[in-house]
Amino acid sequence: MQEPFVYLTSAKEIKIDDLPRVFAIGKFDGLHIAHHAVLKEAVEKARATSSTPCIFTFSPHPRFVLTGDPAYDNMLTPPYERAEVARRVGIEEIFVADFNKEFRAQSAEEFLRNYLLPLGAKHLVVGYNFRFGKNGATDAEGLKKIASGFGMTVDVIGSINDHGKPVSSSRIRMYLECGAALSASELLGRPYRVRGVVVRGDARGRSIGFPTANLKVTESYVLPKVGVYVVDVTVSDNVYRGMMNLGFRPTVDNAGHLSLEVNLLDYEGDLYGRELIVDLLHFIRDEKKFASLSELQEQLRKDRDFARKWPNI
Repeated sequence: MQEPFVYLTSAKEIKIDDLPRVFAIGKFDGLHIAHHAVLKEAVEKARATSSTPCIFTFSPHPRFVLTGDPAYDNMLTPPYERAEVARRVGIEEIFVADFNKEFRAQSAEEFLRNYLLPLGAKHLVVGYNFRFGKNGATDAEGLKKIASGFGMTVDVIGSINDHGKPVSSSRIRMYLECGAALSASELLGRPYRVRGVVVRGDARGRSIGFPTANLKVTESYVLPKVGVYVVDVTVSDNVYRGMMNLGFRPTVDNAGHLSLEVNLLDYEGDLYGRELIVDLLHFIRDEKKFASLSELQEQLRKDRDFARKWPNI
């Protein structure tokens, strides 16, 4: 399979070929279970029509560009992880348009004419709340009418609900903000994941019997609520249970720097410079300042026991 990403800063960069394509179109922030329904429909339609299943998406996040909300400058799922998830569903190519001033100024008709038609689009799949074109003037039903003029057909996927509410990236962000890691995982269809490279810290954890890997995250992630979590950590394709502390280490550090530290329960060896993949499983407790290191050690022992037994608590 070829490299999945094709980045387009303008329509002039499109290389026209003879491949018929089916496109799932959307922001796909997080690639959650509702997005999966859109992608799976695109893959099924592509297989039925001997076409290539593709994604058409945008960068940066349109809400960040349009509102300036800094929360949307951070990602639930970085591009390369989206590609991994999309490939598992069956997507073969991902086209990423630069959501710049020129792109935003297009009408819905111009978007189809300038981008999708030259890319060989035969069928489009979108979610029920999809909007596009200048100022989001056209909805999914409007897309059907416009697409028919270009010889394209359209499927609109209805709302996918969880506990009576539509699954959305905003809900996942909210769950992470309040530490509800399990709820976020249920909507994502997989644990929430961050990656980072292990950098040198002050070795304070090792001195109290809980050596930690200090992570420098490699992307602008949406970080969860400060506190202690049960995690699974992947090191070179091997998975270890661990506990993660995201916080300011108030018992041992007065500097007030946010840090992400992971203690692997059954790992021995040097991790400096290595990439760790950390999957959030369950929120254990809030971060707090302890009266002494011995009191901190006692709490960490309890956290470790909880992490080792979870979910069989």
